[in-house]
Order: sequence, then C-alpha cells, then structure tokens
Amino acid sequence: MKRLFGRTPAEYAASCSRALDCILDEKSEEEKVKKAYSKLERLLKEMAVMLYGDGEKPVDTNKVNRLIRELRSSDLMARLVMKVERLGFEIPKSISKILSFWLHDKGLYNDAIAYFDRHRGLVGHLVSHFEREEVSLPCAEIVKEALVHPKLLKSALEEDKGNIVFKVLEYVGVKDIAFASEAYGMLDTIINCRLSRDQNISADMQKEHLKLVATWLDANYEEFWKKIHTFMEPTGSHLMMEQMLKLVYQVLKTHRNYYIMMRYINDPENLTRVMRLLRVQNKKIQVMAFNVFKIFVANPEKSEKIIEILLPNVEKIMKFFQALGADDELDGKFEDDLEVLNEQLKELKIIAEQKTTTTSTSTNANASANQGQATQEENKTSAPAAATAAAAAAAPQQQQISEKKSTSEPKPDSNETE
Repeated sequence: MKRLFGRTPAEYAASCSRALDCILDEKSEEEKVKKAYSKLERLLKEMAVMLYGDGEKPVDTNKVNRLIRELRSSDLMARLVMKVERLGFEIPKSISKILSFWLHDKGLYNDAIAYFDRHRGLVGHLVSHFEREEVSLPCAEIVKEALVHPKLLKSALEEDKGNIVFKVLEYVGVKDIAFASEAYGMLDTIINCRLSRDQNISADMQKEHLKLVATWLDANYEEFWKKIHTFMEPTGSHLMMEQMLKLVYQVLKTHRNYYIMMRYINDPENLTRVMRLLRVQNKKIQVMAFNVFKIFVANPEKSEKIIEILLPNVEKIMKFFQALGADDELDGKFEDDLEVLNEQLKELKIIAEQKTTTTSTSTNANASANQGQATQEENKTSAPAAATAAAAAAAPQQQQISEKKSTSEPKPDSNETE
C-alpha cells in the first residue's frame, strides 16, 4: 500500500496506539512518556495535514479516503477521546481537527456518525471534561460538529435523560467570558442546529434536529426555562443576557416549537421579565428584548392576564420604542418591525377602548333595566293601597247619595198599607 509521509494508514493507527499505551501506562518511565507524547503529537499533526492540506499542495482525496477507512476500522479515535483530559494541550487540538473533518465532510460524515454511534459515550465524555481549560476548546469543537447530526443528538438526549443540556448550561454560567462563550456555542448548536452557519446541514437534517429538540423541550419545559431565565436578570452579565435573548427568540420563532411558544408567551411572568429587560441601559439588549417582546404582542390569542399587563402600558411602550427607533445605528428591518408593532399596539388600545365603551353601555343598560324593574315593583305594591284609599274616600259620598235618595222617594199611604 502507498505510504503517507512514509507510513501506511495502518502504520499510522498502530504507531499512535502504541504511543497512547505508553502514555497511559502508569509503569512507563518518565522519559519514555515524554517521547511518546512527542511522537503522538507529531503523528496526529501529520494526519491532520493529510486531511486539510498544507496550503501549498491540493489535498489528495485518495489518501484522505484511505486514512478515514483505517480510522473507521480501529478504535484509535475513540480511545483518544476517552483519554483527552490526559493528553495535554496540542494533542487534543489535532484530535479535534481530525474528528471535525470526518464529521463535517459530506462524503464521509455517515461513516463518522456510525463510528460515534458504535462508540457510545464519546460526546458525553467530551462535555464532562469541557471544564478543563487545556481541552475545553477542542472538546467544544468536536461536540458542535457531532451534535448537529440528528442521530448523534438523539443518542445524547437519550443518555442520562438529556442532562447534557443542563450540564452545558452550567458551563454558560461561569464568570470566564471566553469559556462561557464556548459553552454557549455548544448550547446554540444543540437547541438551534446552527441554522444559518453550516451549509452542509440539509433541510431534512434541520427538520429532524428541531423535531428532537422540540420533544425534549416539551418534556423538560419547566426546568429548561428556569435555568435560561437565570441569565435574563437585569443585574446579570450583559453579554450572556444578549446571548440568551437571542436563543429565546430563536426557540420561540421556530415553527416546530409552536406549542412551546404559545405556552411561553401566555405566561404573564415571562412578559414582565422581557419588559424589565427593555429598560436595561444597553442598546443590544434592548433590541433583542424587543424581538422577543413583539412575539407577545403579535399573539392573536393573548390571555386576559397578558392583556391586563399590556393595556396600562401601551402609551409608555409606544413612546419608548419611538425613542429607540430614532437610533441611526439600527437597520431598516428594525424600523419595519417597530412600525408593525406600533400598529398592533394601537389596535390593542382601540379594542380596549371599545371593550370599555361596551362595558359602560352594558352597565348603563343594566342600571336602567333595574330601575324600570324597581318602578314596576313599586307600582305593584302601591296599587292595592291606592285602591283602598279611593274606596275609603268614596264611602261618605255614597252614603250621602243613599240618604238623598231615601228622602225623595214617596212614602206609602198608611190606609193602603193597612
């Protein structure tokens, strides 16, 4: 077989395995371990050059395919991943390059998926050791390349009841900004499938990915949002607040998450939380909070509690967004969205006024009806009394008429009577 850098693919795999055995053997002499580290580092770098090229010569596709076939048939990459925390700084970088190429290449990623599926636990191990500073970046890169594939995401979410998501969220909450940003990149890949950044992800893969996420979100709704909301406190990190608002907006506007969106935007506590973020003195956060807020307003099936929060604040909200829209740095899309939102708020205000008018009219009608009913009752009660009074008043007159009648009639003759 033709040699690569003086070695066949099988020799590369065998040499790397022997070097790794020496590094992991606690009985190995210190000097031998150092040489093994150096050898493994060099071999893996050479393998990465075969895959990506050196910038001078084009990549030899035949060499790439032969190398990948050898990796596929051995357990070398799985062993390297499972011991990544013990391999220093440079070796994990090469491991990341090789696996990322394998997972990303259109002609090869099916083999890579099968390999990861055969060696379960690789992604979980990488996430568990992400907290180690020397390997955090390589671990994150491999995880992002792996979990964009639905089959590997499904395995990861099924493993340990999907706690991988909550583990990543813990990493997002650390104070180190660079570390937290890498963790957020993993979270964004899991939840949103990097929709706009990876041209290799087909529409069918996106659909399958988002379907898996929607199912998981529905099953873990309360705990997921509880953890997300810890990053949305006005006193928290502005960078993470902005990132989480982006994630929330993406989740809510994804069609697959329709029922999750409806549940979320009909919760008055969520609306109040977003409205508080509108007041944070940071333009980026205000714009991202606006994007989430407009989903609440656009909802045609607002709950009564949501309406009760919006109505008293319509004028203030419109003035606030008018001032925000005056910023020259904002693009035309924001202005268009703002115009639509203002129209929706005006409609809400009109509906509220009509509702108030209807309620007032109804109240007056009820009052008139009640008054009319009272009058009828009063008439019913007073009628017998009036009749009695009239009869009493008419009695003397009747007596006088009877007396007059008695006087005017002729008295019978006494003789005739006799």
